[in-house]
Amino acid sequence: MSVKFNFNQLHAIYSSAWVRHEPTIAFELAIGRGHFVFMVFFSPEDKKSSGEHLFVFLRKMNTLLTLKLYGSRRQGDFTVYFNAEQERAMTDELQLTPGNGHFSFSHLLDELNNNIPQQLAEQKKIETLRAVWPQVHNKISNIVDDAKKTILIGVKKLPEDHHPREKTLRKLYLHTNGSAKDIQMFIHKLKESNYTLMWTDDPEKVSKSFVDLMLKIK
Repeated sequence: MSVKFNFNQLHAIYSSAWVRHEPTIAFELAIGRGHFVFMVFFSPEDKKSSGEHLFVFLRKMNTLLTLKLYGSRRQGDFTVYFNAEQERAMTDELQLTPGNGHFSFSHLLDELNNNIPQQLAEQKKIETLRAVWPQVHNKISNIVDDAKKTILIGVKKLPEDHHPREKTLRKLYLHTNGSAKDIQMFIHKLKESNYTLMWTDDPEKVSKSFVDLMLKIK
């Protein structure tokens, strides 16, 4: 039997990310001994699935949960359903001592929900995503384009009827060491001039700096 729960405290940061065209949400919550990383990804190019899933990475268990979001998120409804296996993984993440008091899964969900931040600093979000990416990338590789290509080698002008894809730009958060401010500035310049990024998986290539690439944008 599944457990239904509404993570309604996601509403503020979800709405902010949508309005500000920030296509990634990532934050970590520490409850007891457990560390729960919440992630949501928006991709306008994937309209049917954009922002439709809540990913929860359990750092101690090294387990990624994929939860379908139901309800009107615009109205603050972020309902998910946990199956028995997911409930067990969430519980195991806490590393509870057997026989040490009464445990309530619903209480854990309430505690997680009540600790969801209502504001999310871009730099903190990037740091969280980079910290867990080595463990989760194989399971959510579809949140970026050409996941195996991680070396930034150039920029390319797009035709007027094309625009840079968020799933390509998102790789800047994961595969560069740029700060949030520098990445935002670079992305703004790319979108303003209608350029996209060029990536490779050739280990002989050397990653280009933002400064070098910005000079190539006309």
